[in-house]
Amino acid sequence: ISTYLQKAVVSTQSTGEANDKRLQDLRQLETAEVEQLKTEKQALVDELDASKEERYSLKRQIDRLQEEVEKQYQLYRNEADARKMLVADINELKYRVDAPSAIKSESSTGKDDTTLIKFKLNKTKEDLAKLQDKLNEVLADYGDVVPRREYERLEGLHTTNSESLERYKTDYNSLIKEHQTLLDQHKLMSAERDEFSHELGLMKRSATPRPEWDQAVPYIEGGEAAWKEMSTGKSSNQLVGILIGSLIGKEHSGPVEEFFEGEGTEPPIPKYLRWTGKVRNRNLSKADTAQLIQDIWNQKIVSDTEKEHGTDLADFLHSYLQQKYQEDLLVVEWGYNIHHACGLYRNEPHIGLFYETLTGDADDSVYSVLCTQHDALLTHLYQASLKYDSEGSLLVKNIPPLLQAFFPLKETGDIDELMATFSDTDKVNVKALFNTERDGNISEFLKILYNQFYKERAQYVKDLHTSLVSICGSDKKEYNIQDLCKAFEITDPEKSSKEVNKLLAKVFSLNLDQLSSVGPVDRELLLQRLKSSGLIRSGPKGV
Repeated sequence: ISTYLQKAVVSTQSTGEANDKRLQDLRQLETAEVEQLKTEKQALVDELDASKEERYSLKRQIDRLQEEVEKQYQLYRNEADARKMLVADINELKYRVDAPSAIKSESSTGKDDTTLIKFKLNKTKEDLAKLQDKLNEVLADYGDVVPRREYERLEGLHTTNSESLERYKTDYNSLIKEHQTLLDQHKLMSAERDEFSHELGLMKRSATPRPEWDQAVPYIEGGEAAWKEMSTGKSSNQLVGILIGSLIGKEHSGPVEEFFEGEGTEPPIPKYLRWTGKVRNRNLSKADTAQLIQDIWNQKIVSDTEKEHGTDLADFLHSYLQQKYQEDLLVVEWGYNIHHACGLYRNEPHIGLFYETLTGDADDSVYSVLCTQHDALLTHLYQASLKYDSEGSLLVKNIPPLLQAFFPLKETGDIDELMATFSDTDKVNVKALFNTERDGNISEFLKILYNQFYKERAQYVKDLHTSLVSICGSDKKEYNIQDLCKAFEITDPEKSSKEVNKLLAKVFSLNLDQLSSVGPVDRELLLQRLKSSGLIRSGPKGV
């Protein structure tokens, strides 16, 4: 035995060291990848800044060139005006030089005809007016015209700058897309890192040393050769299945399935199970399942208090997984694993209640009623324990009157059934009765409370049915709301009409103001809904 214990200790230490080394390797790899992503991101940011600076520089160059064009055009206008003035001066000087000689020639010939001179003056004025109109027309049409040479040069420069700008825009958009891709990859890697870290935490908490499988050889039909043939290449989980199949005398049905088959995407299938293809089986333990469903219940209670109407548990599970994991594959993977694990461990009352609520066989008011009842009972017992023990413990002999005071409607046999769970101890820690153990189980005390609630609910529904038969007769197949209210008055007279209406609204998934519009309901459907609701007595049965 000591040798086996030493081997177990060594195996445990080696497993822990291997896990620690794997964690260190993952952390080093994660640190290196994060540093590389940061370096690439900084390089992209620097390149974007350089592109922005170059773009700003080109814009300034365009502005400066536009200013130069304006200056050149102004110089051109000034030169043109000066040239016109110079031509006018030259023409005037030429006229002054030629005029005296013309006058002398006319005087010399003696032909001084004033009529001819007036005619020539009028003709000259007409020509001058035409030339002035032509000049005004030319100035109006071509006053803002740029020389072709300057226009072609500026047009070429503008085209070059436009092409450069388009190229820079394309590069910038490409860098933006690459940066977004890097961010998405970093997000995926962060999600994988968190998942690996979570799995490592689960392994550290629940991993056990590998068993000595050779010890199973004497119990396997066929001896060592048969065991080697069956166990070659199998995981520990598969070996457990083989061993159990051999011990109970059943033929092993094969290795544990590593994947679930998707059920499809049609609307009747719950949202968290809508998938086509394979889904990885995580083989959730009972402890992990209990921890997950407790967190889901807590989040649902918070969500329902913020809304006018509560959300269906199946729909809430889908939104819960979406908010937690975001990736569609992870959402579906956890949805399938939670559904499978709850079905596998549904013999545990708290897990079975979640599974029935998830599949629609139970109303979520059942959990609300039980949670309220258990919290009130915990407070009742804990306050009583403080009178005897500051640590919250009670002697077993002091518990029966406390239970009888809290459950005045329970029979003596039910109280005795609860007390039977303390037969092997004299003192009980109150909080330990209501806690979930590390392996995912709950106390026997809580299991009895679950079973008694279901038994009392079934008897309550039976009494309601009896009252309905006495009111309406045994042949009636449908009941209306008024008949059901009368049955409640007979079966549970201490339950107020407000409580009855609230319960019926919950059973029929309606608002309180819609109850009056409900028509007759099929008898079997009504009884089935009552059996799946959080129905609980308010007082003793009426006479």
